[in-house]
Amino acid sequence: MKHLHLWAIGLAGLLCLTGCTSTASSDSTSASTDTAADSTDSSAADAVYEDTQEFMGTYIMVRTYGEHAQAGAEAAFARAKELEQVFSNTIADSEVNKVNGAAKAAVGTEIPISADLGNVLYAALEYGEKSGGMLDCTIGDLIDLWGIGTDHAAIPANDRIQALLRPEGWSDVRYDVQSSSLSFSSDAVTLNFGAVAKGYISDEMKKVLEEEGVTSALMSLGGNVMTLGTKPDGSSWTVAITDPFSPESLMGSVTVTGQAVVTSGNYEKYFEENGKRYHHILDPCTGAPSESDVVSTTIIADKGIDCDALSTATFLMGADAGMQLIDSLDGIEAVFIQSDGSVVTSKHIDKYQLQVNNS
Repeated sequence: MKHLHLWAIGLAGLLCLTGCTSTASSDSTSASTDTAADSTDSSAADAVYEDTQEFMGTYIMVRTYGEHAQAGAEAAFARAKELEQVFSNTIADSEVNKVNGAAKAAVGTEIPISADLGNVLYAALEYGEKSGGMLDCTIGDLIDLWGIGTDHAAIPANDRIQALLRPEGWSDVRYDVQSSSLSFSSDAVTLNFGAVAKGYISDEMKKVLEEEGVTSALMSLGGNVMTLGTKPDGSSWTVAITDPFSPESLMGSVTVTGQAVVTSGNYEKYFEENGKRYHHILDPCTGAPSESDVVSTTIIADKGIDCDALSTATFLMGADAGMQLIDSLDGIEAVFIQSDGSVVTSKHIDKYQLQVNNS
């Protein structure tokens, strides 16, 4: 674990940066990408195609290159649409809502689920265990109670919060891989995959692009960035990390080739009351927005679902415990920004050429 200070290292060599997409309502982009790989790079590729569509309460931007650029992007968006119907808690007849209803009504009974829901549930439960229960996919009722990111966000009465607290709630879900079914051991469980679903969607969209013959692409799903291959000119992608203390500015950047980069921060979805900020990352132990010592966690890995789960889990765990978890995992690197402005990085972050901006 390395400790830097936010203003200790110059941001040498970083190109002009701009956000490649915006997000719905108050969900702001927490990672942005450089503009060196825009349509002016057409000489390095047969074609460039870019589109932005709204899914899962955020905007998804896809930029593809090559002769299969448009067909690949359209197929990837079609896959995202399918997965929204699986994971969205705001679509009444989504699979997750149907499963919640069925499993609550018949506690202990196995409910068949799709492979997609099973894949995400497996990852959520795995990281729930690795994080000591800090990543908890069963706190859907708490998320709904606070309503952060909606037009009815408000501080709930403490007794209502306490009524929904369930220590290690994630352990109340049983998933049978062989039969692809789940069961609840309590009717207080409400699955919500907001901390992992976008990562899985980015992985699946990338898979579709590869199947369609696309070899160079960039995707942004709110705070999730996924890259495919290199830029058309053969260079790596530079992904910028937002400064959580000044979200219109950039803290620094990492350089990746085919990896995902996901940031969770207290500046994304939030509301303010009496001068205090209430952000959307809820601590399952207190039922309130996390008050850990980090304000931003950025994870870099090959798979978006790993990045998504770990960015939330480590935010909740705090810098020391969170970085211990990261350093115990192969192929995962991280950049944490603490509330005092210091930057903590994982052991091998140098391979992604982290550069930190002067303040």
